[in-house]
Amino acid sequence: MQGKNDTLADKVLLSNAIFNGLENEASPGFIALRGECIAAVGRPEEAQAWIGAGTVVCDLGDAFIMPGVHDNHVFFTGYMSMHRGVDLTHAASIEEAVESMLQAANNLPPGKDVTAYGWSEEGWGKLPEQSLLDELFPDRAVIAINLNKSYCWMNRLAQEKYQFLPDQCSAEARALLLQAMMKDHSLVKQEFMEFCRILAARGVTSIKDIGFDRHSELLPILEELKETGELPLRFHFSLEPVVEPLDIGTGMKYKALYNGDLIRFQGYKLMLDGVVADHTGDMLEPYADMPEVTNLRTVDYEKIEASVLEADSQGIKCCLTAEGDAAIRQAVSMIEKCREQQGNNLIRHSISDLEYPHPDDLIRMGKNEIFAEVYAQILLLNPTYEEAYMPVVVGKGNENRFYNYKSMLEANVPITIGTDLPLFITSVPDSLYSASHRLFPDGSPAGGWYPDRGMPPSEVLKAWTINGARHCYMEEVTGTLEAGKYADIAVFDRNLLNASAGDIRDAQVILTIMGGKVTYNHSWNEG
Repeated sequence: MQGKNDTLADKVLLSNAIFNGLENEASPGFIALRGECIAAVGRPEEAQAWIGAGTVVCDLGDAFIMPGVHDNHVFFTGYMSMHRGVDLTHAASIEEAVESMLQAANNLPPGKDVTAYGWSEEGWGKLPEQSLLDELFPDRAVIAINLNKSYCWMNRLAQEKYQFLPDQCSAEARALLLQAMMKDHSLVKQEFMEFCRILAARGVTSIKDIGFDRHSELLPILEELKETGELPLRFHFSLEPVVEPLDIGTGMKYKALYNGDLIRFQGYKLMLDGVVADHTGDMLEPYADMPEVTNLRTVDYEKIEASVLEADSQGIKCCLTAEGDAAIRQAVSMIEKCREQQGNNLIRHSISDLEYPHPDDLIRMGKNEIFAEVYAQILLLNPTYEEAYMPVVVGKGNENRFYNYKSMLEANVPITIGTDLPLFITSVPDSLYSASHRLFPDGSPAGGWYPDRGMPPSEVLKAWTINGARHCYMEEVTGTLEAGKYADIAVFDRNLLNASAGDIRDAQVILTIMGGKVTYNHSWNEG
């Protein structure tokens, strides 16, 4: 048994399946909590020594206890912008959507933007026209983003005010709009707390959020929540220069200011290439379906490298987003140069996305201790294997290089998992279905899609927990279930390590604890 029995526990959790993050299996046992920390972990028969009259005992039976989940790549502002304003999810027609937006406008001050979300071209049979919004809303900007985040129905005023076009709907393209939306302090605080509640219901106790430029609108809200004891998760954040160039001075300031266990600065996110699926990912060889093209969008690697080297020289880490194998190779080379020039392997740089890496560069990543930030739910973007884009863009003979987690593990690349939320909402069960069982949403293909390239379930769970903690320099205080660490815990209703592909996606969180405080309890939602 770990821990010292110098006082009784506030709470004791008992289970037949505890995954502590140190081993690859779950075993029966107990966890004793005292204050914000784990006081002891041990065998079931040792639990009684920690139980007194005031101890809350939770006998969870066959429920699965694991360390709290860390989502290593989320965009709160992106999520906020997809849920602000008029919900058009159930609008059956363009006319119904317009009526809803007119009603909303009537309740807003003159000139205030109308925002909406959730409409579907498929449901309406065609794209809505800008001219309709220009006519009905001549004096205010109107922006309605569609369900799959690929198109914004906007009037002319909105395009002029926020400087992006309807088919340019990435979060980066909408940066000026996001800045404006973040200025409503009271509303943003409500939205952030709802965001945290959604994540707590999925076992999340920690995130790394990507904020544009200085992230200056959200940070005061976080500080306020921290001071009042209301911050329900550990908030790590990286800055992505979008509207403004990379500001190393702000990074150095944040590094000194935000270095606690609840709010911590995690460096910069820098975009290299685009998306392999639309041929803006930078490839070493031409696309199979566009034989003359290796990238439809040029990348200024020299400028990006200069920023990486500058950040590294100040002890600030970078996350380099790269999808194509050429971009990934460039990203590895940049970090390799940092290692050569600074000789500092303690800076835990990372590469995110990593859709189509060359095996040689995974070996280089392992040698240079470069962390991977992967989206383990990624196969779920494609409804079926038959509709997947991978064999189309690289050919059937090369598609097995996509999402090659086995080669990452063999190269000793430390893997963390993110969601790029709102691309996905955090789901450990979905990640196991996609990354371990290697299945698409419809269950295809039979036996899994290159199952030998997947991640074993225990490695998926470690990528969500201890590896994310290591990447954020938090492995000494969280990421595993050990005495003395923070009581950051997620409990699922079934054993995630041996659940079948047929029922893994039905697994639900029943309890989430962050720093000893319950942030989600399934019974709260029971009638």
